[in-house]
Amino acid sequence: MKKTVLVIPLLIMVNLSGSFSQNTVGLVFFDDEKSVGGYNLIYPERQSTVFLLNQCGEVVHTWEDDDENQPGKTAYLTNDGHLLRSKNNNSLPGIFNAGGTGGIVELLSWENEILWSDTLATGLIRQHHDVHPMENGNVLTIAWEKKFLADIVENGFDTATYSQTELWPDFIREINPSTGETVWEWHAWDHMVQDHDSTKLNFGNVLAHPERIDINYQKFTANKFDWLHSNAIDYNPVTDQILLSVRNFNEIWIIDHSTTTEEAAGHTGGNSGRGGDLLFRWGNPDAYQQGTADDRQLYSQHDAQWVDDFVDADYEHLGQILLFNNEVGDDLSLGHILEPQWDQNSQSYAIENGVFLPANFVRTFSHPDSSKGFSPVASSIQLIEQGHVIMCAAQQGFSFELDENGGVVWEYVTPLKNGFSVEQGTELLLAQNFTFQLERYPEYFSGFNGKDLTPKGHIELSPNASFCTYTDTNENLIKNRLRIFPNPTTGFLIIENSTPKNELIIFNSIGEKIFLSGLEKGENIIDLEYLPAGIYFLQERKNKTMEKIIVVK
Repeated sequence: MKKTVLVIPLLIMVNLSGSFSQNTVGLVFFDDEKSVGGYNLIYPERQSTVFLLNQCGEVVHTWEDDDENQPGKTAYLTNDGHLLRSKNNNSLPGIFNAGGTGGIVELLSWENEILWSDTLATGLIRQHHDVHPMENGNVLTIAWEKKFLADIVENGFDTATYSQTELWPDFIREINPSTGETVWEWHAWDHMVQDHDSTKLNFGNVLAHPERIDINYQKFTANKFDWLHSNAIDYNPVTDQILLSVRNFNEIWIIDHSTTTEEAAGHTGGNSGRGGDLLFRWGNPDAYQQGTADDRQLYSQHDAQWVDDFVDADYEHLGQILLFNNEVGDDLSLGHILEPQWDQNSQSYAIENGVFLPANFVRTFSHPDSSKGFSPVASSIQLIEQGHVIMCAAQQGFSFELDENGGVVWEYVTPLKNGFSVEQGTELLLAQNFTFQLERYPEYFSGFNGKDLTPKGHIELSPNASFCTYTDTNENLIKNRLRIFPNPTTGFLIIENSTPKNELIIFNSIGEKIFLSGLEKGENIIDLEYLPAGIYFLQERKNKTMEKIIVVK
């Protein structure tokens, strides 16, 4: 790996001190009374280590790798404390010269043991960008598949207007790590439409088929082979749907996951009866000939996701869609929430005048100094607790937390220059510390149960140890935390409670209280057989911690 140096602080500190103006890298601002706290996971570019940091920017854990491996962009912690990451290695076969190239997806134990590895890298296909750990233990990945000239022409591609000799449409795989089996697939190439050549495949009226993908929509591809450039994927266990962020179309798409692989290749089947056709698309109606450039609302967006992790069951934006909107204006990136209009009875999303609703965003987020939050590429956003927002402006390697009123309560600058640790006080140039995303995990996150989270130094050299102080409360948190299993569950939970008396509340996915029970110290068995399949939220009264549980039938 690129050798980052962990410098052990000499003092055990108990409160915040020091002048905020003196730090240029690492932690640069922290209001410990207003921040929701937690731990931050980063996988910066041009090096091979995943870092877990506390709010002072101290390293509490790392997952190291060999020098030749580089970030395939994303890394996540699973509920059992494993690390899921995608990575790239230049020795992999096949040439896919585009941003976000990966090729290897791995699941690692806390001790850095490889539990599962999947390589998808040939001359014809390549995993790229994001991965997503599902509640059933499976993993969703995005990949390119090459379609050569004869194939794209046969499917109606306009070679007179566009110069590409091949296209790389995206496809999705769901993999079971315990068996290595691909259990489900969806291919964008199965859902084309074109109005260029009536003698070729997929000829039709693009305007009348918003559920299909126009092969000749090329406005933001700039004649590149990487046609769609999907950069984020998420899964909704309540609706059994998948969300994609499709950068080159400036859209987000939703597809039905309840289909079989065979149905996903066609236009019928699944809960919505539409096979693998798009159920929803939003951000750029011009992509399906229902608007112009003036109607566009997404601009090279990233990190689209449903709001369903680490928020309370009664949170007003639960189940809505959050994203990082990269190029809203010159030097302006914004975070947004939108609320698609889903009809459970018809299993469809609302359309008005040919365009998918809503008409506008529900909410917008920005750093008070908007220039600090700008990145034209990559980047991430996250909602946590009661309305706090975590954003990472990738090109600046700059991450920050906003409170529910939009005030800054934490800021961090990735202290790496081209993969190597830098001295505190270093002024970094743009993209030298490129950080694709930052993920915040609260202190009560189940993956931290029994883990050692004591500080082990900083990434930066010559750290300002008096700038921020940190009291390690993890031991107490572990003692007071519930242990809940199995999750997902088929109808019962075993809850191990370490406190003498406690109380359990369960909410459904729209925030309604559906269960209330006392908890005795020790093992408690909770019968949930009467609950339909879906997502629920469990809250224990004593420490106000919230846990998402999944009921499957």
